[in-house]
Amino acid sequence: MNLRRWSPDRRVDRGPLWILIDLAVAYLSAVISIGPSDHVASVADGPLLERAAAVVWFAAIAGRRFAPATALWAASAATAAVALAGLPVMNASLATAMALTLVLRSRPLRFAIESSCVPVVAVLVVLVPVADAFVPALLAHAVAVVVGRAGRVRWEAQETMRRSEIEREREAAAERVRQARAAERTRMARELHDAVGHAVTVMVAHAGAARFALAGDREEITAVLGSIERVGREAMRDLDGVLGLLADEEDAADQGLEESLRALLASLPAEVTAELRVPGEALAGLGSEAAAAVRRVVQESLTNVIRHARPAHAVVEVERGADWVQVSVRDNGSGPVPQSSRQGRGLAGMRERVAALGGEWESGPLDSGGWRNRARLPLTEEAA
Repeated sequence: MNLRRWSPDRRVDRGPLWILIDLAVAYLSAVISIGPSDHVASVADGPLLERAAAVVWFAAIAGRRFAPATALWAASAATAAVALAGLPVMNASLATAMALTLVLRSRPLRFAIESSCVPVVAVLVVLVPVADAFVPALLAHAVAVVVGRAGRVRWEAQETMRRSEIEREREAAAERVRQARAAERTRMARELHDAVGHAVTVMVAHAGAARFALAGDREEITAVLGSIERVGREAMRDLDGVLGLLADEEDAADQGLEESLRALLASLPAEVTAELRVPGEALAGLGSEAAAAVRRVVQESLTNVIRHARPAHAVVEVERGADWVQVSVRDNGSGPVPQSSRQGRGLAGMRERVAALGGEWESGPLDSGGWRNRARLPLTEEAA
């Protein structure tokens, strides 16, 4: 028999008061007779078997809170031995009934039945010929079953409520974290736009004013100021595009991952075009972590296209297997910056994020020109 079935899956009450009560009951059950018999169990008098049985009954009642199933089987064996030996039977069945109560309270119903069926049936069978003992024993065990099951059902209901409360608290904590992250991302985007945007706007304004003030005086200075003004305006457009890509990924997940990706593509500046290739329901039913990773890979890849590869055309492609999803972003741009510079902090962060989910990451230049980022994410623990 599985040893786990002999041990409780929960601790029953073991306070000093309960143990004292069990000790008192164990003593009284040995010295008080039942019915017309004036025979009582005694450690000092009577046959050796009866003395040993008295010790076992006392120990079973006194120790039932620590090993209920062991106490039940030991008390049952002692009762059966006394009855089969033809010795007078007193209220020995109380030991098995009290142990049965805690077996039913401390184990699931299936294991409780497996642990208690044989000893309980054995006690009742050996007491059948003893009319004065059988009826009290039957009633005692029936009460034990009712009390034990009631205690178990009450405890299981309390455990269900406790787990539900823990789950609600966990969900509430996760929601607070999500809201805090969303607020922080919004604050960072706003601060970046206000600080950098203001500085660039002032720079453009001063360059424009200086260009008009010096118009016709020195052409080379006018040309430089015009260049500064033009680059500043382009920087503002880039900043707006990049901040648009900083939309909160949790909000995007709420509106649907595919809609979120299409919104990312729609926010690109005019020099960058893109298309999304998503077959069927490839993005449906992804876990929150996988969906967030897909979006962040696309987001960071498009951000790099804006920074390093324009003018360019990007292709975002999603593939879905039974237990994996793959997203790749490739572009045909070269841009003014060497391609090796695309391996920045953002892609390193994506590599770490994909690796944390047990996925695969590839990033590098294409033979035909341009760049490709690819992430393959597992959707199950086995795939990971």
